[in-house]
Amino acid sequence: MKTKAIQLVETRKGCSICETTPRYDVMLYGKKVEQLWFNMRGYVGYLPLPDGSHLTIGERSITEYKKEVAKLNKEWAETFSPK
Repeated sequence: MKTKAIQLVETRKGCSICETTPRYDVMLYGKKVEQLWFNMRGYVGYLPLPDGSHLTIGERSITEYKKEVAKLNKEWAETFSPK
């Protein structure tokens, strides 16, 4: 089974006592590289790209972030798969 490059892991770490929505750790090959948190209307943060830069999609629902992670995992697999 192939390991996914990027995963979102729900967490309460980093949440203030008043936060009602969970945060999501952005894991790159098992290491935390970022955390998504809920702003006024959606989650914010960035996702890592294979070239070393970051993708910011703005305030979006967690569903939209998960869709973007699925696309990026395909990109990571194509970039780093054995030829």
